[in-house]
Amino acid sequence: MTAVPEGTDVFGVAALRRSVLESWRSSPTRLIEDSRAEADLAAVGYRDRLWVELAANAADAATAAGVAGRLAAWRDDHGALHVANTGEPLTAEGIASLLALRVSAKAAHPDAAAGTVGRFGVGFAAVVPVADRVEIRSSSATLVFDRVATERAIAETGVAGADIDTPAPLLRLAWIGETGPSAGFDTEIVLVPREGVDTEQLLDACADQACDRLLELPALAEITVGDATVRAVRGADTVRFEPPASLPGAETVWHEAVWRSGATGPVRWLRPMADPHVGATRVGDDVLRTPTPTDIEISVPARVIAPLPVTPDRRHLMPGVDVGILAPGYLALVQMTASGSRPALVPRGLGRNRVDTRLIEAITDELRDHAWVPAATGDDDLVPVRTLVAADLSDELAACLGPVLSSLAHPDVSGPAQRAALLAVGASEIGLAQIAEAVADADRSPRWWAQLYEALAPLVATAREAEELGALPVPRADGRRHFGARGLVVAAPGLTAPWAPMVHPDAVHPLVERLGAQPVAAGELLAQGGLVDALADAAENGDDEEVLELAEAVLALLAADPDAELGPAAAAELLLPDGDGEPVHVDELLLPGSPLADVLGEDLPFAVVDPALVERYGESALRRAGVGWGFLTVTAQWPTAPDHDLDDEPRWWASLPEPPAEMAAVRDLDLVPDDRWREALSLLAEDPATAPLLADADGYTAWWLREHAVVDQLPLHRYRAPDASGFAGIVDALDHPAAAVLTGVLLGDAVRDSRSAAIVLAGLGDPARPVAPGVAVRAYGEVLAALARGEADADEVMDLLGEPPSGRTLAGTVADDGVVVDAPHYLAVVGDRSAVIGGLPIDPVAARELAGLVDLPITSEALPARVASRGEPTTWETDPTAIRFAAGGSVPLPSGTVVIHDELVVVVGEAEHRVPWWVDTAGTTHLCR
Repeated sequence: MTAVPEGTDVFGVAALRRSVLESWRSSPTRLIEDSRAEADLAAVGYRDRLWVELAANAADAATAAGVAGRLAAWRDDHGALHVANTGEPLTAEGIASLLALRVSAKAAHPDAAAGTVGRFGVGFAAVVPVADRVEIRSSSATLVFDRVATERAIAETGVAGADIDTPAPLLRLAWIGETGPSAGFDTEIVLVPREGVDTEQLLDACADQACDRLLELPALAEITVGDATVRAVRGADTVRFEPPASLPGAETVWHEAVWRSGATGPVRWLRPMADPHVGATRVGDDVLRTPTPTDIEISVPARVIAPLPVTPDRRHLMPGVDVGILAPGYLALVQMTASGSRPALVPRGLGRNRVDTRLIEAITDELRDHAWVPAATGDDDLVPVRTLVAADLSDELAACLGPVLSSLAHPDVSGPAQRAALLAVGASEIGLAQIAEAVADADRSPRWWAQLYEALAPLVATAREAEELGALPVPRADGRRHFGARGLVVAAPGLTAPWAPMVHPDAVHPLVERLGAQPVAAGELLAQGGLVDALADAAENGDDEEVLELAEAVLALLAADPDAELGPAAAAELLLPDGDGEPVHVDELLLPGSPLADVLGEDLPFAVVDPALVERYGESALRRAGVGWGFLTVTAQWPTAPDHDLDDEPRWWASLPEPPAEMAAVRDLDLVPDDRWREALSLLAEDPATAPLLADADGYTAWWLREHAVVDQLPLHRYRAPDASGFAGIVDALDHPAAAVLTGVLLGDAVRDSRSAAIVLAGLGDPARPVAPGVAVRAYGEVLAALARGEADADEVMDLLGEPPSGRTLAGTVADDGVVVDAPHYLAVVGDRSAVIGGLPIDPVAARELAGLVDLPITSEALPARVASRGEPTTWETDPTAIRFAAGGSVPLPSGTVVIHDELVVVVGEAEHRVPWWVDTAGTTHLCR
């Protein structure tokens, strides 16, 4: 230590001491006033502010000397606390201020407002609660304050009132000391602690506050507590500490914004950062600092240090001070902060006091009306009141929307917490519906729209979100734009359909389907109603290029889906180029090598389709488009008239009992020459499209073939199917490989109409045809059944026959003198070569009908008979012979009378016949026992 020469009193300390003692002696209440004033300052105004005030004094000394201030605190071996600093040493004015109450040399100094902290001359009172002896060892002088020495001086001076309860003031009397400051320091304060004061705790408090003091007091560059030293490193907009692990808080880096205010001087706003390049950490609970801490709590998420006017105890603002003037500096701090962390600096909640409330209001107003919100485009910051913020905005969605919505906030500030902060300062939130509206006029490529859908998709989790995007524009394949996805279709990649409201291929995305667009297969595109109109318009306009474009699209769809079909209405309008490139209706075209061309012969009324189309799309697609390979078909649902341009269609229509629900017919049958029907039938039977129509006896195709087709100079209706044995020998079987398929064309085992009835009757009456007796009986039965059902008409049958045919007997012969058996018992008296039976069981009504057709009598009229033998009348229930007869015929047991004969004799004409049973004209049954 540097010694001060004993007795040197360059600043007149002794004179000042005598003056104070004299004032106490001359005015006894003055001592009491000074004692109590110092006690009040120590207990109230400057309680717990030891390190604040000593650091402030050190900063002022450094400022006055124009040096970087250093402060050090340590405890010596005797328990005394030492606090040393660099800077201006004690001056006469300073000593006078220390020895006076509420008189500050700094406040009177002309440069006091330019960086000094002390104003009132009472801050040093913070040492009073700690020590009863204080030394200020300065390079200019050393002062000693000693409460014991003061009390002794009071007693020696004879000051009245010295026996009061209040201790004598510590800082009103000083003595010149002998010891100078420690090496490297200009001033050193030595505190000899009062009883009960723990200097270790005081040093711990100093360590805890060191970094705060360095922040508050830029004039201080370094603080040492014990063996630990921390230095403040001040950058352009940051304050950090070295080494980071030295003292509590030294690891924190602070971001700093300095606002130069003419009203207050520099206003400093700081926020702590874990790293200079990352976002802010909220300060949370803090107090207003002016620059040292006041007792005014503030809740804004940053620390403010501003030279505002404060009360003498430095704990409160002077009346009338408006903290709103600090707000511009806060805006500067926000603007300097990493963009994603800025919303965290928006003050939230209610103020904790009047000052805090006013500060929050001013900051909120400042933030509301100035640009600081990062834009989605990365361009200039946005003003909150003109900012749109979208919930959970992703980078991808921002990239799409930013160029369209210049006022959209960046994704970094679109999370829930950031969004709430922005809304608090006037930003507007937009949802999916507003996004859809905002992009309504966006002139962008389909790929851009697909990117937008991809970015929006994660936000559409429920039907509610999908409904909000109900008006989202969707680009169409035809270049137009559709508002909303409903009503649009999505085709598989590579498929086009100019007539359909199809989503542009480059804009296809699953979200579009979720919003209502319908995925469609090739066949569904072909069923779109616009196809027929598009084909018709192109043909009417004579636009061959458009015709070809539509044709290629249709063929591509058919080629893409082997199950797709072209509807008849569209096929009727479709034009395809022939081999010469001329557009021709598909129903006038054949495929190269078509077997139909061979069937129709030289007078072929068809052109051949362009072979290049066959190479590109395949025969199957062209056939399903309507180009002929085999015979083509015409289909219609619920037809109402014979207006399908089919040969002889009105006559077929008239043959139907009612219009069909569905019509499918082979066309162009009338173009087949008579000598090509064998080939034509093979083609019809082998084609899957036409073969089923040959089985529909009531359909147009089978009807037309029955009416007009000729094989071996005989109409098809004159043939039976090979497996239709019911008319074997009566009707010729068709000798053709496809005969088994022509079930609806050829005669089967049943008579279906008057013409087939006439054919069967004529065959039965043809002596050149060998017919088995059973076949004949069954065939007659089929004819009579058709007449009974009304499917055949007797007069029509006779008209078709021209003359009655001969009857076929049980002997298989043809007889013009036979007789139709109208009761079974006559079979016992009529020979096989005469008996004609019209089906089993024998029915008298049917027999009479048959007799009229073949012009033969019935047995009951042609053969009058009577029973000549005598029998024994009995009942069916009592006679075993009667019961045996009924059982043998498998008929229910009759009731009434039955006559039992030992020998039953019937006389027919003049001849007697012995018979097993008979029924007389009265209806009584006679049985031979």
